[in-house]
Amino acid sequence: MIIISKENIKYYLIVVFIGILFFKFINTPSDFISSIEGFLKFFSPFLLAILLALLLNPLVMLFEVKFKAHRLLAIFLSYIFIGFILAFAIRLLIPSIANTLNRLINEMPMYTDYIDSFIEKNMSNIDFLKTLIPHIQHSLDNLLKEASNFVGKIPKNFLIYTLSISSMLFNMTMGFILSIYIIYDKEKIALGFKRFLYSSTARSKADNIIEFFRTTHDIFYDYLLGRILDSLIIGIIAFLGFQFVIRIENALFLASIIFLGNIIPYFGPFIGAIPPIAMTILYSPQKTIWVIAFLFILQQLDGNFIEPKVMGNQVGIGAIWVISAILVGQSLFGFIGVFLSVPIAAVVKTYVDKYIDNRLQ
Repeated sequence: MIIISKENIKYYLIVVFIGILFFKFINTPSDFISSIEGFLKFFSPFLLAILLALLLNPLVMLFEVKFKAHRLLAIFLSYIFIGFILAFAIRLLIPSIANTLNRLINEMPMYTDYIDSFIEKNMSNIDFLKTLIPHIQHSLDNLLKEASNFVGKIPKNFLIYTLSISSMLFNMTMGFILSIYIIYDKEKIALGFKRFLYSSTARSKADNIIEFFRTTHDIFYDYLLGRILDSLIIGIIAFLGFQFVIRIENALFLASIIFLGNIIPYFGPFIGAIPPIAMTILYSPQKTIWVIAFLFILQQLDGNFIEPKVMGNQVGIGAIWVISAILVGQSLFGFIGVFLSVPIAAVVKTYVDKYIDNRLQ
């Protein structure tokens, strides 16, 4: 007679549960992804609160330790400080973005006509491209029509957009409020969690769970803070170069794109470089080569000096892990998936390595 211990029962249940999830994903991936998205959407205020608390906690501790402020005052000052920086950045960016978009919309027909005439003059004498010219022109016309239709539908879909924005603002507000409670009562929350673990499971398992959360916290904190700080430095250097060295239009707007792109490892810098190069070709074509050279030097500077100094080797995973994690994260959850996929992959790899090491001993 085979006797199955409690430990094996738990192990088999976990294996069966993972098998069901994997089977569900293979057979109906869209339903599986929709379920995960629904779960994340429901818990988005809590996830946002945890993320805000994670990022703001060092600033709160700075006010507490350095300036001897009460914790509630330290939280208030931290949010005021971050809010002031964001408001200042938005105040600078909005006019630049509005002017850029307005100019692009107004000059789009001119660019389309220029491209059409360029194609006709330079490619009509090449036989195999003659058949492509009508298709290219047709695609450009369709692109303009789609853009016009999108703009025209905005008033009709105003209610949908309003509800969507209202839902997003509600989640952000709840996340903001919850983050205050998390930071203010972080010791009580941690103590309550530990008491629950040690009272409901074996001490060794409770120690392992707590160690897991500590490792996850350290990886996420180091990666997110380092990535944002590194991207901020690159964005500032890009702005200074665009504004005072190359002297191109909309330097702040283009530098903000460089900043956002640099947050994404490997692919991000290339994606972030496309808009500055494209807009320089449109507005100041004679400076295009200087922009390309500047961005190339900037990325070399980042990869060889700034990023190693700011981030070190905090995630400790190779390029293949990073690229795979980014691709999976993007396909499942878009930009948020891209942003969080690398630290998640780092946590997974850390415990896969521990499991392999334990099995080999």
